[in-house]
Amino acid sequence: MKKHFTNTVSDKLAIPSETLSETPFVILRGKRRVCIENHRGVTQYEDTLVQVAVKHGSIRIAGFGLSIVSMSKNTLEICGTIRAVELE
Repeated sequence: MKKHFTNTVSDKLAIPSETLSETPFVILRGKRRVCIENHRGVTQYEDTLVQVAVKHGSIRIAGFGLSIVSMSKNTLEICGTIRAVELE
């Protein structure tokens, strides 16, 4: 029922359903920046690896010179040379 409600609201408001749900939404901006929405916190943070908890697992960002540029309750932005984005 909740999923149906979320889909109906997102359709009526013309916004992606990921915005209203807890589904992670990953935006990769070239090889230098990645934005993760609907995260549940950082579980590992190094300059070569950032691991982020999401509803059903985690997202691993591997690369060089990685740093967290901004972080809020729902959105996390990582900058650096990104080599891989893995969903676990």
